[in-house]
Amino acid sequence: MKNIIYYYSATGNSLYVARFLQERLPDTELRSIPEELVEERFDVLADRIGFVFPLHYLSLPLQVEEFLGKVSFREAPYLFAVATCGVPYWGRPFLDADGVLGRKGRHLNGTWFVRLVSNYLPSRDTAAEWRIRIRAWFAHQKLQGIAKSVANKEHHSAWQILRELCQHYHEEWRAQQKKMDENFSCDTERCTSCSLCERICPMRNILRPKGHPVWQHNCVECLGCLHACPTEAIDYGGVTQGRRRYRHKDISVKDLLHEFKGKGQKNAK
Repeated sequence: MKNIIYYYSATGNSLYVARFLQERLPDTELRSIPEELVEERFDVLADRIGFVFPLHYLSLPLQVEEFLGKVSFREAPYLFAVATCGVPYWGRPFLDADGVLGRKGRHLNGTWFVRLVSNYLPSRDTAAEWRIRIRAWFAHQKLQGIAKSVANKEHHSAWQILRELCQHYHEEWRAQQKKMDENFSCDTERCTSCSLCERICPMRNILRPKGHPVWQHNCVECLGCLHACPTEAIDYGGVTQGRRRYRHKDISVKDLLHEFKGKGQKNAK
């Protein structure tokens, strides 16, 4: 049977990891989690099934959690997960993923953190280029080991520290979802109405009635729109002005755009 890797990526780190593993695991298909949610493709048959995603407030992105709750597995595949992050081991993504999967009698067989670059500009500027290159080198070495472990279906558990504190932090963030996008703004003089912000949004949360982005209060704070804007017209609460936008060097903006099919537009109002 084939292998499937589901990924969730706004600035390319997780898509890079998913592609790296795909190249080293024969007969592996990549699938976008936001697109799978729209297509409602949840019944899966594969020998190995992976989930690659970034940390969102020290745990699972909301759409990843939703997908894990809906996916169903035929047979008993080897399940693994890789969380990309700026700081490894802080958080509880695999514990929370196992909590969701446990309700259907499944659990993750292999879990790993891969340290790359944080895209969360509201808290800090993007790392310096020399630091990005160093992290990329270490990530490459670690991913080679992960690929071998997955190929051999080895069991592996990643450390997850300060779990209770991280749970509180994550739950506070979740409670603010309907207000998350209130901090976004667009400089309409710099905006070129290119539509990249609308097309990169995994929630279809951006409309452009007059060409410029208008957020629809169903944000998951992936920051894809902010980082993809070619003129840096989008900012978050003013604190991101002057901070360097980020995208993994091996991933293009086009790679990150979503192709939603079959269900039409379902933006939250």
